[in-house]
Amino acid sequence: MRKFFSVSIALVAMAFLLSSCNCYNRMMKRTPQGITISTSPELATLKGDNAVTTLTVNFPARTFHKWGVLKVTPVLVYPAGESAGEPKYLQGDKVKDNYTVISHLNGGSYTQQVAIPYKPEMRISKLMLKVEAKCVKRGKKIKNFTEYKEYIPVTDGVSSLQLMADYYAKGAIAPDAFKRTTVIDESARIMFVVNRSDVRAAQLNSSEIAALEKFIIDNHGDPKKSVGNVYTQAYASPEGPLSLNERLSRDRGSSTQKAVSAKFKKDKLPVDAKFDVNAMGEDWEGFKELVQASNIQDKELILQVLSMYNDPQVRDREIKNMSAAYKVLADKILPELRRSKMTVDVTIQGLTDAELKAAVASNINSLKVEEMLFSATLYSDDATKQRIYQAAADKYNDYRAWNNLGVIKANSGDYAGAKAAFMKASSINNSNPQVINNLGLVALAEGQKAEAAKYFAASTAPEAKYNKGLVELANGNYGEAVKSLDGYNKALAELLNGNVSAAKSQLSSIDTWRANYLKAIIASREGNTAGVVDNLRKAVSQDKEAAVLAMSDVEFIKYFEHTDFINIVRR
Repeated sequence: MRKFFSVSIALVAMAFLLSSCNCYNRMMKRTPQGITISTSPELATLKGDNAVTTLTVNFPARTFHKWGVLKVTPVLVYPAGESAGEPKYLQGDKVKDNYTVISHLNGGSYTQQVAIPYKPEMRISKLMLKVEAKCVKRGKKIKNFTEYKEYIPVTDGVSSLQLMADYYAKGAIAPDAFKRTTVIDESARIMFVVNRSDVRAAQLNSSEIAALEKFIIDNHGDPKKSVGNVYTQAYASPEGPLSLNERLSRDRGSSTQKAVSAKFKKDKLPVDAKFDVNAMGEDWEGFKELVQASNIQDKELILQVLSMYNDPQVRDREIKNMSAAYKVLADKILPELRRSKMTVDVTIQGLTDAELKAAVASNINSLKVEEMLFSATLYSDDATKQRIYQAAADKYNDYRAWNNLGVIKANSGDYAGAKAAFMKASSINNSNPQVINNLGLVALAEGQKAEAAKYFAASTAPEAKYNKGLVELANGNYGEAVKSLDGYNKALAELLNGNVSAAKSQLSSIDTWRANYLKAIIASREGNTAGVVDNLRKAVSQDKEAAVLAMSDVEFIKYFEHTDFINIVRR
């Protein structure tokens, strides 16, 4: 808070005005010293969309006439024009109205919240008071105010520190699903007769065994493919004695390995297949799955038995007690469980980084969509990234390609191109959190803060949390902005929120032109001339925009005639 003047300017001006109403003739003759005007913050300050400050005027005793009425309007005056805020009305003790009363005998004060829609040309301006007066004579009101011929100066300029934010929202890249290695597999079954473990010839000649052999042959010999072992699981159906079924399971696994191994040798498979045999015992899980998928009349009762009893022998007894149901089980379900299942995995090595880059350079359309999306992450330059994402978008019309293309365009400042790409991505997948966040990114760049806030609130992308903070910062909600932002923008929000020490701490490890410019502003507020000069010199050396801003920044107004300041900003 700062006092700007005492009586002689302000009071005489108002008294002169009021004298035109005759009721103030005597007030002009006995004008005392002591009227003060102060503002908090000292400078009108951009907050959200308005230049704001709190104005306080103190009137000493016997300065405000009992029958007087004042209309005081804050006005920002700048070279291109002026903008007015809401007026404040004051009245003397005798006036019968609803305005703020200023006592004639005791004096008084009033506080006024100033909020004037901000324009860039207000950076160099003056906050002034337009004063108008009228009197009430013999109980009769004078309708029209008389305006004082000159405005009363209060303070210089508008601090537009809020605009020093780096308002580039974080773009969200949709992730690829590229895997350096993938695994494919093929399975085949050998079915057994009840209580038997011998492999029948018909089972060895089944279409499943033929498909398994073909799978092994097709994937053999490729240096990027590795054929695994024949993983074998042997089961028994869960009826009869447990010990018998466990033995059947072991025997079926062993006989499967011998019979199929001999089959592979006879058919001259190009690999020496290795078997990994596991005896799985009674297949209650398989039994449950088949029952659930069936339309057996007593299905729910059977499933209830499975959930009630864990002992396999009790389960077997209870199910057999359901004679009608058991007959269906014996005919339809149990035969499917008397089996061994063989599975062969093939591990496929994907393209190396070098191979991906070679394809990008020579034949990008030979790559699959996941390979394209991943290959873009191998480059640091946005031009190559953009070419890759464009190719992926054109060939596969994948929403991730369009989304990521938009992020790269936004990085270069092409928000129109970014918006078109994001809209294309949204038309394919409008619920993706990265796409939703990025639509908010464009809305914020276009100045549509409310629309941007909706998008960021609807997105679960990590970037959206930070971007919400940008909207809060732009709306002047600095306390909320601090919670979401990081880096330089968090430091700015801390300073705007009045937490200077936190701002300094946050800025201590940041050496960008914006950060150094902000350090210079803090130094100016603290009266640290050396800090202003050193930090501003750094900022200007990093980006000439700092010099352009500083020349019209009211934060440095007391340095405008300082030799070092002039040398820094005008060289």
